Amino acid sequence: MINPIKKTAIQAASSVITAVKKEIQQIQKPAANALERTPVQDTFVASSPVSRNEAKKLATVSQHQIFTEFEFIKKEKFFSEEILFLLQPKSNTSGAKIFTPNQAKIINMAAKKVTFYKGVAKTLEKMGTETIDRVIKDIKLIFGGEKNYGKYLHAREKNGAASSKDAVSIYNKIIKEFNNKKVETEIMNIFAKRLYQKPYKLLDKTEKDLVKLSILDGDVKLESRDYKIFEKILTTGKKDFEDARSWVKDLIGLRMIIPDNANMETAAEYLTKAILSGKLNVTRVSNYHSNHIYPYISHETVKLWKQSVPGIELVQTKAIRKRNGYTTAQMNILHPVKDKNGKVRYVCVELQLRSEELNKIGQIEHLIYDILAGKNIGKNIPELEQYYESTGIKKAVLEVFNVPRKELAYTDYERAMYSWIRHNENPESKARLSYTRPILTEFGLGEYENVLSFDSLQRIDDTANILKIKYGKKN
Repeated sequence: MINPIKKTAIQAASSVITAVKKEIQQIQKPAANALERTPVQDTFVASSPVSRNEAKKLATVSQHQIFTEFEFIKKEKFFSEEILFLLQPKSNTSGAKIFTPNQAKIINMAAKKVTFYKGVAKTLEKMGTETIDRVIKDIKLIFGGEKNYGKYLHAREKNGAASSKDAVSIYNKIIKEFNNKKVETEIMNIFAKRLYQKPYKLLDKTEKDLVKLSILDGDVKLESRDYKIFEKILTTGKKDFEDARSWVKDLIGLRMIIPDNANMETAAEYLTKAILSGKLNVTRVSNYHSNHIYPYISHETVKLWKQSVPGIELVQTKAIRKRNGYTTAQMNILHPVKDKNGKVRYVCVELQLRSEELNKIGQIEHLIYDILAGKNIGKNIPELEQYYESTGIKKAVLEVFNVPRKELAYTDYERAMYSWIRHNENPESKARLSYTRPILTEFGLGEYENVLSFDSLQRIDDTANILKIKYGKKN
């Protein structure tokens, strides 16, 4: 009678041989691990006997391939740090690091999912590239064409030309949404319910942080039945492409930037006419602003859209109330475009409405968030990197946003600036004459006036753009 452990190894090795002969996926079923509670559940029935040495060799190759896939999903940032910790290899009786059969299966499925999403990203990039000119033309016509408000419509640009979202950005967005909509609601729910007896999405920030720490400290672990939930969210079906496409709501990004000498209400009238007539298929409206700051589309107008077109989702939660005062009217649009064969394809478009002055402030402010996000603001351009270093902007941002008192003061400064802009743009504002332009010193941050005030950020951004043009192509 064959020893059960030897039999398991033979079965695993045989399955690998079969997989290789059929030239299918790298790993269909990993070698069984003696440390797994129920190793038999994760093994194939052997089709032909092999020697013990050969079985051991093939099992090692399988583990090597799984390690490769594990590094792949880490590199592509498919899972969060906590989920990757749960999938870390275990030590067997000899001290070697190996993956359990359950882990191996999940890692293999995750690697396939990454490949799938990368393919979706390339497909969507191609769709955006092929349709962007048509979309811009159509929406300009909705705003009266080039002779009217259509001339204020701007698209996302790359190398001076209108550009849709690129494959890398699309992939990153898909992965972010996959984690938000699938991993957090399914996997993190497991631990949230064990620790707090309620869903993860209902936890406050502190509770969520404690759940993550409990995972990283090894206080909570995945049980065998939990892997089925992993398999559920990693299985790819026909609906997954449409889900992924719906997550990239700004495949084509457009902005209606209204100058000071134009009337914002006129832009809203163009939108209302197009929405009510069915020429513009708006699916979602987010009227971002802060308390006591006028939104760009009035509440009454947005409610009219909602009442007239029931399918429109009106975001009314605290998500649109930005403490720092960020203000814009953001609309998600599903726009029909005919391809060269006459077939109608629907493209996801994000349209933002804002003033010229506020757009300028929003653009330069974004440099702060790029630094906090750890992005390479120097773009691998030595001259640009040296310039940013000379301004001390990175040091200043990290100092301010790592001290709660300073961060709160700077957020108050941002909100005051947005409020000042909107008050001066709105003719009905009674505070126009008494409301003066905010100064960073007034918020107790005078030491950062020459680097983090909006005037200083504008100066830094202007110089940086010159350096990008002058030295970017050379590097």
